[in-house]
Amino acid sequence: MKAMKTIRLLRNLLVTICGLSPILLVAQVDSVKEKRESFLYLRYYVINNQIPYLNVQTKNKVGKEFHLQPGVPVSIYLNKDSDAASLIGKVVTNEKGVAVIGLPATLAAVWKEKSSPTFFARTDSSSNFDAKSEEVSMNKSKLELDTVNDGGVRSVKARLLQYENGSLVPMSEVDIRLSIKRSGGNLNIGEDETYATDSTGTVQGEFSRKDLPGDTLGNLELVALVDDNDVVGTVETHLKVPWGVPAKYVNDFDRRTLYATGNKAPLFLMVIAYGTIAGVWTVIFYLIYNIVQIRKMGTK
Repeated sequence: MKAMKTIRLLRNLLVTICGLSPILLVAQVDSVKEKRESFLYLRYYVINNQIPYLNVQTKNKVGKEFHLQPGVPVSIYLNKDSDAASLIGKVVTNEKGVAVIGLPATLAAVWKEKSSPTFFARTDSSSNFDAKSEEVSMNKSKLELDTVNDGGVRSVKARLLQYENGSLVPMSEVDIRLSIKRSGGNLNIGEDETYATDSTGTVQGEFSRKDLPGDTLGNLELVALVDDNDVVGTVETHLKVPWGVPAKYVNDFDRRTLYATGNKAPLFLMVIAYGTIAGVWTVIFYLIYNIVQIRKMGTK
């Protein structure tokens, strides 16, 4: 009797656990959803001292992992948050969770009013992203780039200034990277990664790269970069200089090369290929001939 009661008790307990499992599963899924945290990033860029543009990025944090979140609509405003007249535009992040937007001509007058404009980014709550807002205030700036030739030694010189009360003021103790634009990324002009500006907002570095290939005229593109500064954002200026080696284009059309069509392949490669094929078929025909001769000898 005691064994029967124990069996019934275990059976009832098993039925209870099986009945509660869907509830526990739903509760677990809800707990995972509650752990999601959304992040909205807003960055300020200026290229060649022109009109700036903004970079928007959206991410979700689930547990300890960050995930790029695409398809998030974001509204961007200038100086006044959620004001229709100050709306720069609306963007939707791409598959990498990134969107880029520039200032429209309708806000040119508003842009000129302040030396330190403020940008607001706002997104509403959705199934894949939480409601978030972000703002960034940056000083207008100017990044100058020039070259110096002192006794045959080539150097690159950059100067960073910011607007204060309508005038340009040098910025000191700001790291500037001096580099050369290449197809795979930027190459430093020397051994130093960055240079800190002095009291006049100036940095200077020696150009130690030799015999770098340039364009057909030998031009190289110098780049001065202030990366994600707290005051002026990301500022970048380019300058072309004739310090490279002119690129010589070699036309291999209608010549025998490894990458040409079959009839223009190198002769040694064609001899090896066709010789291998001829050798294999010669062995096959020789074996067939021997088999035929053996059959004839067997019939006699």
